Amino acid sequence: MDTTSRRTRCRVTPRVSGREWRIGARAVGVYFGSMAVLNTVHTVRIAPDFLQWLRDNTWLPPYRPVLGALVPVAPAVVLGSAAFQAVVGYQLLRGRRVSGSLRWAEAWVLGLIPALPWPYWVVNVVSGGIFEVIRRGVIRHPST
Repeated sequence: MDTTSRRTRCRVTPRVSGREWRIGARAVGVYFGSMAVLNTVHTVRIAPDFLQWLRDNTWLPPYRPVLGALVPVAPAVVLGSAAFQAVVGYQLLRGRRVSGSLRWAEAWVLGLIPALPWPYWVVNVVSGGIFEVIRRGVIRHPST
């Protein structure tokens, strides 16, 4: 067997290094951090209307009474969500507890799916898959 062609083939195949996976994790951190800021600055002002909209448009019936019960405390719910997003974003931006933080990010976006109407939940399905791919890449290529 010709070893030259094998070496060429390996060099042609792009490999993603640990650095790129860590950049991907930090990009998720930026996303979560920016969502925390958006929720703190904008969504908290329209929180009752936002939760009512989610309640009225959810496609999973058990979510309706839960979301309805949260409407009176909607600003606190939104600020709690923003705090969670800020913590996940902070951990990912610092490069600490990356695997766990990406799992929390996945749980967050996938847990919101039943509360989101079509087509908004599609983004969360895709995001959950992307977060898992990044998490596995970070695990395979730990920082040195």
